[in-house]
Amino acid sequence: MASKFFGNLRICTLLGCLCGLPLAASASLAANDGTLLVFSHSQTVTFDQMIESLSRADVVFVGEQHDHKRGHELELEVLKAIYAKNSSIALSLEMFERDVQMVLDEYLSDQISESSFLAASRPWPRYKTDYAPLVEFCKKNKLPVIAANAPRRYVSMVTRKGQSSLLDLRKEARSNLPRLPYSMVVPEGYDKALDEVFSNHGSSPAAAVPSPSRMKESQMLWDATMADSVLRARSKTHAKVVLQMNGAMHSDSGYGIVDRLRQAAPRLRIVTVSIKTDDPYPNVDRSKYDKTADFVIVTPPDAADPAAKKL
Repeated sequence: MASKFFGNLRICTLLGCLCGLPLAASASLAANDGTLLVFSHSQTVTFDQMIESLSRADVVFVGEQHDHKRGHELELEVLKAIYAKNSSIALSLEMFERDVQMVLDEYLSDQISESSFLAASRPWPRYKTDYAPLVEFCKKNKLPVIAANAPRRYVSMVTRKGQSSLLDLRKEARSNLPRLPYSMVVPEGYDKALDEVFSNHGSSPAAAVPSPSRMKESQMLWDATMADSVLRARSKTHAKVVLQMNGAMHSDSGYGIVDRLRQAAPRLRIVTVSIKTDDPYPNVDRSKYDKTADFVIVTPPDAADPAAKKL
């Protein structure tokens, strides 16, 4: 729900000319194979033109809808295409938590089996179809993969007790988190949007339901940790491009991780991408994506699972 909500926000990003597209390219039509359109600030561009821009960035954000099958296929295409232009690339993933970095590294270096890796790394339920192709491409090409997210047990702590509870953790535990306390100051539009989303979750009188303010603190922990992970990846891997993949709500409109990274390192060349589905495809109103990201890839909705129709 949150990803789709944030995908519709029309709040301006600050990137402006960072896309680096020449005027002629900005006006060109995308090569439409029937599966995608690419927009850049109301202009239709080609996938290759987008990649040309991404390959020159310091950090690229790709915001996904987690249940979008074609979107996951496109993420792999983006990774491969940037690698073909600039092989000095590191992949950073929301889908792994920072305390499993050693396990991830052991698998990438072929020290442990895939079964051992999966048993120890707490992969997302659809890892095999959605994210394994990314990891396997990096393994094959000896590219670093960053486990970028906060450990979920600490996110749960914040949801229950607030971020101040993290200060009681041991030093080893805090190494998996950003510097504490992390800031709760965010752009007004992001703050308002989070209030709207989380207030719906916190309306139940049941004591087990966390308050909207605590849920917002948890969201900020995710954002702060992933921004910190991207910065660490740049210094640790020396990759020229860090490709960060996350749910769109963490990067759309230049909010979330993007905003925190800009504050921490304002000189970074950051380019944002958001992958969306649109029901009337290919008759898409591109203006509604004008301020979602520097590049918005739009596809038709995924075809319904034939098996699901029988249920």
